[in-house]
Order: sequence, then structure tokens, then C-alpha cells
Amino acid sequence: MARERIITALDLGSHKVRVATLLISPADDLKIIGWGESPARGIRRSQIIDAKEAAECIKEAVNAASKSGNVKISRAVVGLGGPHFKLLDSRGAIAVSRADGEISPLDVERVLDSARAVSIPPNREIVHTIPVEYIIDAEEKIKDPVGLRGVRLEVNTVLVLGSTPVLKLVRKSVEAAGLELEGFVYSPLAISRAILSKKQRELGAAAVDIGSTATSVSVWEESELKYASVIPMGSNHITNDVAIGLRIAPEISEKVKTEHGCCISGTVSRREQVVLADWGLENTVVPKWELARIIEARAGEIIELVQEEFKKAGKANQLPAGVVLSGGGARLEGIVELARKKLKLSVETGRVREIKTDFQEFFNSDAATLAGILLYQYDQEKKAGEGRQKIFAESSSSSYFWGKVKEWFSDLIP
Repeated sequence: MARERIITALDLGSHKVRVATLLISPADDLKIIGWGESPARGIRRSQIIDAKEAAECIKEAVNAASKSGNVKISRAVVGLGGPHFKLLDSRGAIAVSRADGEISPLDVERVLDSARAVSIPPNREIVHTIPVEYIIDAEEKIKDPVGLRGVRLEVNTVLVLGSTPVLKLVRKSVEAAGLELEGFVYSPLAISRAILSKKQRELGAAAVDIGSTATSVSVWEESELKYASVIPMGSNHITNDVAIGLRIAPEISEKVKTEHGCCISGTVSRREQVVLADWGLENTVVPKWELARIIEARAGEIIELVQEEFKKAGKANQLPAGVVLSGGGARLEGIVELARKKLKLSVETGRVREIKTDFQEFFNSDAATLAGILLYQYDQEKKAGEGRQKIFAESSSSSYFWGKVKEWFSDLIP
């Protein structure tokens, strides 16, 4: 009988470290029962630069999540992004093992292992093996080969490669925080899982996450990951521009940007003023139009860089299901309208649909990565469970067959 189980996700962002614990009911209902976050320390551009400091802020976030959910957290899946990740196409091929040619889950594992047996650059390791299509005796575009028949099974995959030194530092920090590392999830994959529907991934869509120091882009078509990249520019660059342009401290410019900023200066009255007295700057006002002009320039540059990535993927102006935005930068007023104008595509802000929770922070666009890590891991565990059941059923059937053979021979022996 199925029991309740939990999955804990850890998102190592450049701005905040977040932890969430997902409760999975026997009926596969999903609910967040624990939530915690801590200001990121020892982390820059989604990479750990000080393992000791990073471990401390991981502990803080874990303790907060443990306390809020009254649950003991001892292991976690970690979401990571950044420019050190690379994608590599690979192909594997095997001979089907069974005499009758029926493809089993073990054959699928063997062919994926064959795709992984490829020369990879030094200081790189495989984080994900994503099957794009299976091929049975030259018949292409097969999504699930189990149960079909053939002689030769091939697979085209995308390997997600991470930097070994970067991953080692993460492992060290997670273990120093008292956690067992269950595995890594590449952030663009996680974000896509959280904010893109199956229909969007099938028709052709992109998930764009505007984080604090970087913007990730992932392009999907026919339910396959076609392209993924990271742009080294995010919402912190907008904050810094505001600080320089208005001659105010970065911590104040972040609040001014969030509370009064707009990405389309043409919609802002030139008479409107922003009073900075609430942040300790008495007798200081700035034109709201000037603030919007600064924000629009940098936000527009980020969107233009996203368009360049779409061109590299061969999908500029060619995504029928459009673009879905997430991340802290997606909360800026007018960002959707600006993106629609520059990308010439339908654009919307992403939201998580499949998970229930009482923590309202979870539904902010900058929590999409955390939601995606949980959903991605849930999918993997469910798929692994189904695979084990098929293997068990197959081995049980085989044991039954050979048992009958033994009985038949024993009947022949006097």
C-alpha cells in the first residue's frame, strides 16, 4: 500500500537560498508543507565561492523550512544553473536482449548507458541524460519503446554537463550543512517543468527566467528541449543602473525599482515624482519617468539578448505557444508588454498550477525554480517506480515460466 512521502528541494540562487518540502499523498496530491529562505552568502552568479558561508545560509533556510512544516529535513535535491552548464548531443545503440525482440525497461537503461559512454571534455560530468527520441530498426520518433518489438534499439539524447569543480563545491557545502545530496536538477529544466504546460512544450514555447544575476532561456518544441542557455545579465543589473542614474545606494535603488519602477517610460507622466524620504533620503524626490527610462533601457537590453538566443535556436518569432517569464525580474511592472513588443510573440508571466500550499511566497514568479525542482524530482521518482514495477512484473512472469518448465521436466522423471 502506498504511503505518504516527501521531497525537499534546495535552490541556490545568487540573491536568496530557498528550501521547500513537498508532501506527496498516496493519491499523488502535491502540497508544500515546509518553506524557508535565507539571504545568499558565499554564492555569486549561481556558483559557490565560499563553501563555509554557503553552508551556513543553507542551514538557515533548512531550519526555517523544517520549523514551518514541523518536518525533519535530512536530504535534498539541489537546483543549479549558470553558464558553466553545457549541452551535448549524443547517440546510443544496442541489440535488443530478448529472443522475441520485445523491448524491456532494462533495454532502455542499457541504450541510455550507451549514449552516456561518450568522450566528454575534462572537468565535466553528466548531470542529466534527456532522451529526445528512440529508434527501433530505423523507425524514428518513438517516445516510449517499452513493449515494442525490434532487433536494434537506438536513442538520441541531450546530455547536460556540469563543471566538476563547481559541483564538488556544492556537494561540500550541502554536506557541511548536514544534508544528504539526492542529486542535481538543471535550473532551466526545472523552470520549464514548473511554468510550461505539456501543451506549450508540445506546440513550441520558451521559458525565460530573469534572475538576479543571470537570465536562463530554454526552448521547447514537440515536447523536446531544443535549446538552453544562460545570459550573464539579470535584474541586479537594472538595480545597479538605477543606483548610478539616480545617485542613490544600491539597497535603496532595489526598493525604489520594485515599488515604483516601470519598464515602459511612455506610460509614465513626466509630472509624477517618487519621494525617497521613506528610505532615509529626506527632501529627495526623483522623476518617476526618469526611473522608468533607466529601467526600460536595461530591461530592453535583456529582452534583446533573449531574442538573440532565440535566433541561435532558429526560433525567433516562431514559437506558437509564446514565451513564459519567471524570476524576480518578471515581477517588474510592464515587463510583459515590453517583451511582447521586442520579441513579437505572445508573452505571459508563469505560475505554478500543480502544487497546493498555504505559503503565498511559493506562488511568486521568483519561486518557479524551486517548484520546478520538486516537480522534476517527483516525475523522475514516479517514472523510476513504474520502471521497477515493469521489471518486477517481467521477472515474475519469467520465474513463473521457468517454474512451469521445471514442473514439466519433474513429471517426466520417474
